[in-house]
Amino acid sequence: MKERRQRAILTLVATRPIHSQEELAAMLDSQGYETTQATISRDIKELGLAKVPIKNGNGNGHQFKYVLPSPQLSFASRLHRAVTELVTSIQSSVNLIVLRTPPGSAMLVATAIDEAQWPEIIGSIAGDDTIMVIVRDPKETPIIVQRFIDLREST
Repeated sequence: MKERRQRAILTLVATRPIHSQEELAAMLDSQGYETTQATISRDIKELGLAKVPIKNGNGNGHQFKYVLPSPQLSFASRLHRAVTELVTSIQSSVNLIVLRTPPGSAMLVATAIDEAQWPEIIGSIAGDDTIMVIVRDPKETPIIVQRFIDLREST
């Protein structure tokens, strides 16, 4: 039953925007799967679904939707996509770089930065909409800032 339910979840997420666990539960229920919020939460985690912001055309802020994991993406292309789509500003000071994102997106970008394993970067710390990137050598900070700018501006 769990395997079938999880296949149904993957199909739903792949074919339409799912904005919340409640919405997913309702769709599963309409297909005959009785679930609890805890079960859906566990399924989302096991399936590796990510919740990403989408632009809301009515100007009332951001909405989110679940997306499928992308194991076929390399770490570099994941970082490129994350920076291109989500980083709204880049600032630096000494050996720190601060990246801003829409609310709820910072962890996604920080994970992509960490997975890329740039040797100049010691690590990153993410909040809700802000990431602090720590550069090993302050002399390399302008180079890393330019790399982020190049990623953000390339399509």
